[in-house]
Amino acid sequence: MEFNYCISNPAFNVAEGNNIAGTGGNTTLYKTATRNDFDRRLNDGGTLINITLKGIIPDLVNGYFKDYQVNWIHLMDDIDVWPYNTCIFSVSKTPRVSPPLILGGLAAKIYSPNPADCFDFVYYSGSNNGMNKHFGTGKKHRVIRQLPGKGRDSVAYDYTDTEILKGAKFAFYVMESRKSYTVTSEPVYGGTVCYVPFATEEEAKKLKLFVEKNPVFAEYVKRMKLRGHAFSLRNMRKFDINQIETGLEIPKEWGITATDMLSPDVLENDITEDRDRVKALGEVFTPTSLVEFTLDLIEKYDPQSFVNPANTFIDSMCGDGQFLVGVKNRKLKNNINEATAISTIYGIDLTQTNVDASIARTNGMATNIICADSLGPTFTKVPLTKSIKPKKDKSTKIVDPSMIEYENA
Repeated sequence: MEFNYCISNPAFNVAEGNNIAGTGGNTTLYKTATRNDFDRRLNDGGTLINITLKGIIPDLVNGYFKDYQVNWIHLMDDIDVWPYNTCIFSVSKTPRVSPPLILGGLAAKIYSPNPADCFDFVYYSGSNNGMNKHFGTGKKHRVIRQLPGKGRDSVAYDYTDTEILKGAKFAFYVMESRKSYTVTSEPVYGGTVCYVPFATEEEAKKLKLFVEKNPVFAEYVKRMKLRGHAFSLRNMRKFDINQIETGLEIPKEWGITATDMLSPDVLENDITEDRDRVKALGEVFTPTSLVEFTLDLIEKYDPQSFVNPANTFIDSMCGDGQFLVGVKNRKLKNNINEATAISTIYGIDLTQTNVDASIARTNGMATNIICADSLGPTFTKVPLTKSIKPKKDKSTKIVDPSMIEYENA
């Protein structure tokens, strides 16, 4: 069966290996769950709305979903509801006709998923051990292999046959420490190293000063819930670096106002986490306030979503039914009778106790909310001991740290 809408907070209903239900921070599994819902559960013209880690954004903009209409991506920087590094997005199974709207607060003026809008960014994703094959005595080119860091106050050199261009740059480690900040014109080639190239070292020093001193940039990193600046610079809208003198200057190109700097709205989190269940099952239920916030976004940008009584909704990782209850209530507010509302709401969860709770909370029919692996056959009962493993997605070779920031969530 295919649906008009698939809405979820993945991927806490997928079994793989030793994970009974959660992803264990497996970025490929998050993407697999999202792609599976889009491909197998939506009808043509249907829409997928998910709350998931921000590392999904490249997959939305230039990756797996590049030919489909990504309607909007909300960066969740103007709300404070939980510590997870997440976004909310909407993508429809229709051809792409326009770029996605980037929603949020301060971050929506600074962040861009389009590399053409941003500073150039070079990232060597391999570990130092993994890159050993590229180095050795007798090779042609001398490069900076390691930046200053723990137990080392200066750069470390090595030799490689890989030709790396010289040029001014601000270099740093991906899991940055201030000690790694390096401005140099020498070639740099090493594990987990990033850099932003410039025409001159003077310009590179200005970006270093900006990163160290600028309060707006610091607030942006904080609200985006990133560990450090590395992947903030990766998607940061570029500006004329020559306007930076002290590091405190706010880039004119960003158009930041006093309103942008107001504190995020604090949403009530009515969910009490059972840490034992989080560790055992990967369950993190969605707060009611965040459910309502997400449904408000859907309603704003798709006004007919809860008005048309024929529209079907599925939450393929429904937990105890937070989204199912929210969708039902929206339908009732639009004068859709309860029987019709219930008959158009579907759910899947890997845990029978959650399925029972969802059925009870929606006054639903057991045939519409089932116990199954989210990646398994839709609406086929499967024993919990025989959960279906997803095929490994070999297209994802680089693990973006923004995808693993809260891997125990």
